Amino acid sequence: MDNNVFIRELELESCKQTLSLYQEKIGDVNCVVWDAAIVLAKFIDHSCLDDNWLLGKNVLELGAGLGCVGMTAACFGANVLMTDLESAMPALNKNVKLNENHWQHSNGSVKTEIFEWGKELPKNFTPDIVLLTDCVYYEESTKALLDTLETLCNLKGTYVLMSQEQRDTPIQLKVWQNFKTSLKENFHVTAIPQEQQHPIYSSADIDLLKITKE
Repeated sequence: MDNNVFIRELELESCKQTLSLYQEKIGDVNCVVWDAAIVLAKFIDHSCLDDNWLLGKNVLELGAGLGCVGMTAACFGANVLMTDLESAMPALNKNVKLNENHWQHSNGSVKTEIFEWGKELPKNFTPDIVLLTDCVYYEESTKALLDTLETLCNLKGTYVLMSQEQRDTPIQLKVWQNFKTSLKENFHVTAIPQEQQHPIYSSADIDLLKITKE
């Protein structure tokens, strides 16, 4: 194996599957699975233990990166469309190929598609749930992301599950605070408390939010 490549395994206790996540030691922001993705994936795992609320749902992931969260949803029977920029597709598709046998047991499915925030939404796919992990990073991309969330949340019944790490650099603090202010002005935002998250894979410095227009 390439010395720059390593595999991280993510155990999904509730469906008895283990995802293998291909990562790179050196690369851009999409080269590794960030902690916020693990928190959201394990929230899905934990909350589906007694009630599999994802079974048969259409799930759209924005900024999918290496696909950790979207593939987790598929393991619980969701029909998942994972989207990101063209540059992210090779690693994302590699992880899909590496794990595709895991969601076959649950009748889930995974597709990938290039999508840029602010553009026309993917055709022929109406999501019940939108997943968003650690995507608020650059100030210049936040308006396009908010516009996309606005369009998605105006679809009947569609809501967003968002996980975001609170980074402590002055620039990142400002970007996240400005984004949260805009969110609260235009959406109904509910913080999911830590006691409802996975008992081990949760953190006070990672926000887990449910976002709706209702």
